[in-house]
Amino acid sequence: MNPEPKNVLDPSEFPFERVGITGATGTVGRQLVKVLLAQCPHVRAIHAPCRPRAGGAPPRLPASPRLHAPAGELMDPGALARLVGETQIVYHLAAWLANVALPPLTDVFILNSLIPGILARLGADARKPVVFTSSHSVYFAGDYRGRIDEDSFVFRRDFAGWMDAVREPYGDLIDALAAGRRPFADAARAVDAIHARHPPPLAPKIYDRDDYHVYCLTKLLAERLVLERGGVVLRLCNVYGPGDESAQAVGEACRRILAADPDVETKVNQPFKKLVPAYLGDIVRCLVRASTWPRAAGVTPVFTVASQEHYLREDALLRAVSAGLNRIRGTDRAHRVERLPDEAAPAFSYELARMRGQLLPGETLMPFEDGVRAQLRWLMDRAAGRPPGDADLSIAFARPLTAGRSGGSGTSRRG
Repeated sequence: MNPEPKNVLDPSEFPFERVGITGATGTVGRQLVKVLLAQCPHVRAIHAPCRPRAGGAPPRLPASPRLHAPAGELMDPGALARLVGETQIVYHLAAWLANVALPPLTDVFILNSLIPGILARLGADARKPVVFTSSHSVYFAGDYRGRIDEDSFVFRRDFAGWMDAVREPYGDLIDALAAGRRPFADAARAVDAIHARHPPPLAPKIYDRDDYHVYCLTKLLAERLVLERGGVVLRLCNVYGPGDESAQAVGEACRRILAADPDVETKVNQPFKKLVPAYLGDIVRCLVRASTWPRAAGVTPVFTVASQEHYLREDALLRAVSAGLNRIRGTDRAHRVERLPDEAAPAFSYELARMRGQLLPGETLMPFEDGVRAQLRWLMDRAAGRPPGDADLSIAFARPLTAGRSGGSGTSRRG
């Protein structure tokens, strides 16, 4: 007999029985799948198309008769149309990331910008919600200082001007591909033609890096294309927590401290990095709430998602991990960590009022000291050979869905 699920989410919190997820094998997607399977018994089917793989089911996804992971490429509007048709909501998480090898430029624009636009158009036509995960990295394309919020932040003039110029041709291409009036085999040629008329602003480079620059530009374009078709955009900050097997900064710091000799100084690898942690549990809660977010008058559905407003530099991050490890082990042997020079003033902070007020009203975000201990325990369990459970984390809401929300004007679309 299967055990009763813990912290079951009432269908009023997540009123969908058929869910579509792209990028389900990634860190965030995998945890969303596990939470829905473990805490939403009313969810009858999760459709998570993945790249074809030899040997059967995609790795890193739980085995469940409720999870369907067909081999299907994102580069197929027909497959996207089937995904929308088979489900009541779609989460679009798949993307090319800046920390992997840079493919041909046109391919990045197709995957990171064109595909989200097509999926948002299909969702709008079917009157089904589409939730798109972007990144706080888009703020690199602007004056990254002071108090940063979604509406007042000013992006580079060349970025903004270029997106205005390509809005109509990209929109026309998306409409033609989504409606089947143009074969997807023409997509690369069509994107190149758009860029020939309106060259993308590729200089000066953000942080003097091609990958960050292209990532920011394509994510910003995707946001605009998704928003114009009624989607919701979540700008995720630095992801961490149980289940994170990636090379993200917090997980890397945890692995470094677990392997370090406390008597040997742990060096800072990226002295200029400023990390804003976003706990996986908080991210999944935002994903759940975004699915039924009511259209609010005057509120653009773009949310910066983080578990705290202020950032950590790498030396503070490593010391926090060391303190967490000591608390787990009941020791007081702090690691020697290289100390960066003091800052005259914080470079920036995030205004999280929209996320707190619209997605998680009255909820408590995960304190970093608690979240990092949870990730350390998860990594230590894996290192000891203890298998993961059905869910690496569970989520709960302190307040009912409708409590604390204001300014709503209507309900989310469902099919």
